[in-house]
Amino acid sequence: MNLQTNKIQARTDGHIGWLVFNNPERHNAVSLDMAQAIPEVMHAYEHDAAVRVVVLVGAGERAFVAGSDISKFDAVRADPEANRRYREIVHRAFHSVYECAKPTIAMIRGYCIGGGLEYAANCDIRICSEDSTFAIPAGKLGLGFGSEGVVMLARVIGLARARELLFTARRINAQEALAIGLVNRVVPAAALEAEVKAFAQSIAENAPLTLAALKQSILELEKPQAEQNLARVQPMIDACFASQDYAEGRKAFAEKRKPNFQGR
Repeated sequence: MNLQTNKIQARTDGHIGWLVFNNPERHNAVSLDMAQAIPEVMHAYEHDAAVRVVVLVGAGERAFVAGSDISKFDAVRADPEANRRYREIVHRAFHSVYECAKPTIAMIRGYCIGGGLEYAANCDIRICSEDSTFAIPAGKLGLGFGSEGVVMLARVIGLARARELLFTARRINAQEALAIGLVNRVVPAAALEAEVKAFAQSIAENAPLTLAALKQSILELEKPQAEQNLARVQPMIDACFASQDYAEGRKAFAEKRKPNFQGR
């Protein structure tokens, strides 16, 4: 990777790839150059056989991502061509997270607001600290919130709850986020990183070919019904049964030990 900004960082830890929003002085608000760098990181992890799960996290203790960096919004939004380009770059970043062929986890501490909540919603799993805060404040800012963001939020929590969050623009805490299904788990702040690492590792220990087939099945099912084609996934499922990992899984089960999957 040759990232053009140090505000998006990438590192690996065993089979876990980490994407770090590194803009803590602005609560990790995502600037245009950060959005441009995200697909490069996600695509690199997709093609790295050693990486089996990707974790998105904000630098520092105060925020996952507190929205988009709006310091240059006036100039961007005033120019139709610049506005179009901005939207394309941001949508590409969101899509690279959502469409990642490998399981993704949002490790959320502190503020998860606006665009930050979109990045989290585009992940497969969301684990947050007990002091986290969530909101889509578009209604309080008078800005247009993209339809794709509405769709993604509704996929996670349903239309009824999405309506409430979007129309009220209110903030909710971690326990309410858990109650409405916005997050999968809430853990003490001091234990967050260890919990996420252990959770990610539990995924990474599973068979990579099976995980890939499962992820593609989910992506197909979340498409509009007219666009769904689960037949596309069948070759991936067939490949699992023909794999060395399937033989290893059966052998490990018979020997009552943990399997050692190689992704082939």
